[in-house]
Amino acid sequence: MRDDIASGILGARPDAPRAAVFGEIEQAGFRDAFVVLVDDDGKLEYQVERGAGSVEAGRDLALIARHALDRLIADPRSRLHNGLFRAAVWAATATPARTRTAGLLWVATFDAAADGAARVPDLASLLPGDRDLAAALARMLASPVDLAARRAFDEATDRAAARAGVPAPRLDLTRTVLTAAGVTSALLGDGDTTRTATIAVTGRWPADGDPFGGSPPTTAVAWHGLRWQLIR
Repeated sequence: MRDDIASGILGARPDAPRAAVFGEIEQAGFRDAFVVLVDDDGKLEYQVERGAGSVEAGRDLALIARHALDRLIADPRSRLHNGLFRAAVWAATATPARTRTAGLLWVATFDAAADGAARVPDLASLLPGDRDLAAALARMLASPVDLAARRAFDEATDRAAARAGVPAPRLDLTRTVLTAAGVTSALLGDGDTTRTATIAVTGRWPADGDPFGGSPPTTAVAWHGLRWQLIR
């Protein structure tokens, strides 16, 4: 957690719930360190230490979405991993509001307030704004042979599509491998590997969204003027 690499989204509202994901992406034998910062007000920042010409943000964010979905399948009630999954899906299909480079560091900032691009009415466009849909997807993947879980996922998709005023998309269950990797690949495309070493959280989280699942928090770490708790 390096303070010498500044963040452009960790400003006001020190009590806002935020998450940071630290890890590495492995490609062709090389490992590149990354951090993804997700703020509660519709902002995401992706930093990676890699030459700017070799950065593929959409692919890298798809890897992070896959990791978060895998954790969400293990605990569909996890507000932390639900939010990380939806934020990564959104950013993987959005255009950065701004980018900057410094040596091997490449930074992309995504801002929902500035994201006015039209989206294809598919599942990837519905998931970012619907926590219940993401949870229903995770429950269906946790038990792919459970017909009730499949119906619940279809019903959640129908409700999300109705709210968005678009036709309800369907995940092709005959061609999609019903795992975190299979679904993320179907939604976003995904072919490389990522290792998430640490997740850190800060701010006041809702009572129904305890990121520690009732376990005692760890010793706080100071980073960018905030106090972060590590989740391994």
